[in-house]
Amino acid sequence: MKLNAAGATFVSAALAAVFAVCSLATPASAGSLTTSSGQQLPAYLQGYRQGQLLCPGAALTGKVSVAIVDPMMATTDAPGDCTLSDMKAANPGTTFLAYLNIGAMRDFESWNGVFQNSCADTATAAGRQFAVTTSNTKVARSEDGFAGYPDFPYLTVANLSPAYADACAATARRILNTDAQRGTTNAAPARFDGFFLDDASMSPSHGQDMVDVGQWGPWADDDAYGRALIAAVKRFDATLTRTMGRDIPVAVNLGVYPAWSNQVSLAKELAATRTVDFALREHVVANGTGRPLPLVDLEQASTAYQAITAAGMPVVEHDYSVPLRELPTTAYGQGKDIGSSAPCLRDGFGTRAAVVSAGKTRRTLDHRMTLGHLLQTRTAAARPMTVTLSQAESTCQDNAWDDDANFETVTTASVTAADTQVTALTKAVTSGAYATAAPLKYSGVTVVRLSSGSVVAVNTTTITRSVTAYGKTLSVPARSATIG
Repeated sequence: MKLNAAGATFVSAALAAVFAVCSLATPASAGSLTTSSGQQLPAYLQGYRQGQLLCPGAALTGKVSVAIVDPMMATTDAPGDCTLSDMKAANPGTTFLAYLNIGAMRDFESWNGVFQNSCADTATAAGRQFAVTTSNTKVARSEDGFAGYPDFPYLTVANLSPAYADACAATARRILNTDAQRGTTNAAPARFDGFFLDDASMSPSHGQDMVDVGQWGPWADDDAYGRALIAAVKRFDATLTRTMGRDIPVAVNLGVYPAWSNQVSLAKELAATRTVDFALREHVVANGTGRPLPLVDLEQASTAYQAITAAGMPVVEHDYSVPLRELPTTAYGQGKDIGSSAPCLRDGFGTRAAVVSAGKTRRTLDHRMTLGHLLQTRTAAARPMTVTLSQAESTCQDNAWDDDANFETVTTASVTAADTQVTALTKAVTSGAYATAAPLKYSGVTVVRLSSGSVVAVNTTTITRSVTAYGKTLSVPARSATIG
């Protein structure tokens, strides 16, 4: 929860450090940017064990400001597991947010104890009371026959009622009040700092919008769903604050269509509640397999994110690194869609080394584009915006329970942090630099001068281009960015 009074303090020093880029955008007492290395960004570490990237000595240890991880990171599901206690000891400056889905529910997993990622347990009547039923045959069904999401049969859409929001807060409270299990070190017991609420969408989304499939559930239309979601988040935060006796960091995975003014207006309403510390926006410059978003989508998104941030809810841009699959190295050219039909890269693949090399190059150039896009989108009025450290989804990665068939482990960092342009672009992001004017456009390349005096060029084409602007000449790889 962010307090609404002028000069009020953010809920945690770590979150304040991420977003307090100027006294005009955030309270003066909120804190300052992380100054240890200038390279710390938030990270969304998904699924089973990807959070182990923050274990002692792991690839991202000391490099993340705010970590979004599954609550199971507090448990020892597999032999030798590092847990939240180890992670917090190794990353003392990092705020750890537990993933919790507010838009949909699933069965609890008994082996995780209180550390569940669902607000309610759909294996019980107590949880199923919040499930949505509908006679609309166009709406997807969960395994139990309730309204669900296509491609996710284990998820059940929640009714977003006040009672559901209270149940969600109760689940969160149990997580906050429970120490993580002992891990691989003798680290002191530790607990989560706050929560990241997934599927916080301004309409049902997932192909279930009523404008597409017709009315369903307890909501009159898509906007009514969005207002119910806003009310649920607000009640969740208020209940958690009251029962815990302190402000708890709350972030959301914001579902919004930037081209739809009604959706952006709803997101601004959520911002106005002052209950959300930041809103993650996935797939900013490309989808999860690397397919580029059209230029018009990028421009519409920038305008929407600026408005949402200025309304009081900083947007954090997030893109996934492309997966490693058994494909020719040419498939990893900039701007190409990796797809999901080819097998994940395995140890025995003949050109494995070449694919890994091509994949790492692609991932680094893609991340440069995401960083550059953020810098060109961030304005004086939207300075709290930031960006995550890109990481591949865990689909094609091995973890402790797998058979080691996939080559890439779940603890492999996707982006080469030593890349000089990644370093320079990240430093510009963490220093709070912002665009001083609208971008200049040169045949698919946009150029801005930052408040720091540096110049950033973003190339949306599939060929390397050279541009001269503001007294500087920059060479920009295809689908990437360069700062100078």
